[in-house]
Amino acid sequence: MKFSIITVCKNSEKTIEGAINSVLGQTYQNFEHIIVDGVSTDKTLDIVRKYSINKVISEPDSGLYDAMNKGIKASSGEYLFFLNSDDRFLNNDVLEAVTKYAGNELLYGDQVFINRETGETSIRKHNKLNKIYLMKNTPCQPATFYRRDVFEKYGYFDTDFKIVSDHEWFLRAFLKHKISSTYLGFPITEFTMGGLSMCKTREKIHAEERNKMFNMYFSLFERKKLEFISKYLRCFSSIFGCNI
Repeated sequence: MKFSIITVCKNSEKTIEGAINSVLGQTYQNFEHIIVDGVSTDKTLDIVRKYSINKVISEPDSGLYDAMNKGIKASSGEYLFFLNSDDRFLNNDVLEAVTKYAGNELLYGDQVFINRETGETSIRKHNKLNKIYLMKNTPCQPATFYRRDVFEKYGYFDTDFKIVSDHEWFLRAFLKHKISSTYLGFPITEFTMGGLSMCKTREKIHAEERNKMFNMYFSLFERKKLEFISKYLRCFSSIFGCNI
């Protein structure tokens, strides 16, 4: 079984080397690493050239999801994984462990979050997917393996969305196409939290895109019902038929 590890980056000189080394350190070696760079102006590409990366694409793009789609089209593995330039595989045997679960279209696990300021760690789990959950969250993309054919069957990331396209893709896959999936039950990557918060302009775009996305997959009545259940009756969600 072959993996395609896709790393999208731009001006990532502070973190890209850690991401690369976490890939190269995997005990399971049947993979390709594809780096899609948005024409970095710092030392990102100089660092990348130090390593034997299978494919490096460096050209202008129209945003994160355009770059991710380029990575998908350049890939040849059976399962695709998006490793952000500031993420790391948690352990050297992650890919080897995932091979035991191959089969379903989506394989997803958990992600470890490290607080840069306090050093505290937490794990974000995704073992209970239902409509309520999918309205607010999705499986962590940096903990999800996509079988390559799902993008041909269900479509690529929608570049009309600049912030929530991965969330829209999961809604499309789970609610519209009933994608087959397996919860792995163990952490895949680690991410260090910290830095600047989302600016007001980006927050506004994010809110607008989320509203547009939800209107695509939920009626107004269903949305209000799920929001009510989420807030007041979460423990009785199965009574209202919210499991998918």
